[in-house]
Amino acid sequence: MNKAKILVADDIKQNVKLLRVILTASEYDVIEAYDGEEALEKAKTENPDLILLDIMMPRLTGYEVCQKLRADGTTKNIPIVMITALHEMDDRIKGIEAGANDFISKPFNKAELLARVKSLLRMRQPSVKRDETPVLDTILSGLSEGVIVADEQWKIKNINQTAQELLHIQTDTKDMDLMAHLSRMRLSVPMETLRNSQEKDTDFQILSSNTQHPFHANARMTKIFDNHGNITGITLIVRREGNK
Repeated sequence: MNKAKILVADDIKQNVKLLRVILTASEYDVIEAYDGEEALEKAKTENPDLILLDIMMPRLTGYEVCQKLRADGTTKNIPIVMITALHEMDDRIKGIEAGANDFISKPFNKAELLARVKSLLRMRQPSVKRDETPVLDTILSGLSEGVIVADEQWKIKNINQTAQELLHIQTDTKDMDLMAHLSRMRLSVPMETLRNSQEKDTDFQILSSNTQHPFHANARMTKIFDNHGNITGITLIVRREGNK
């Protein structure tokens, strides 16, 4: 049986060395990269089974590498775990927007790291139905911001409880049309702008049209594009006005 190949990308050599020791002891083959550009190149040429990707790297950040991998048909399905010393929820939201499958913080726990690697590699196997929803739901549930993840057709695929409460979404959200729901609310920008804008990020405000549940929220819509300029996904982050 062939060993799984894991690409480890971190600009700090000691971190790469430590991860190599842990992973090779568990019978994984390790490929090394020391900046974002090298990580992107080796992901394409080596076809790893999983990528451990540091966020803060020179040349390209982990977020940028993740976005480029997700926009490339040859690498878009490779599981990505972002490894970071950062603990702010905004950083995890950025990772979700970029397409990360999971996160682990430095200094990391060896057992936790190996458990996450094993779980994501199992999803990579052709015989196992790929379902990242439980992992993503766990990440989203810990956020104080409302987060909605939609596909290129604007159909809601993931939504956390905070977003449901802020936007008063009480029905089954599976494949709900995000734009249709927003059209029932008062927005600070025209709906056409949100739908047709080619900008990556659009900031706007949402005002509830329901007088029984008035609220005022700040929102950011982030669109993820492929190399041809086509939308591959949308993330909406909502914060009640006054929250940072």
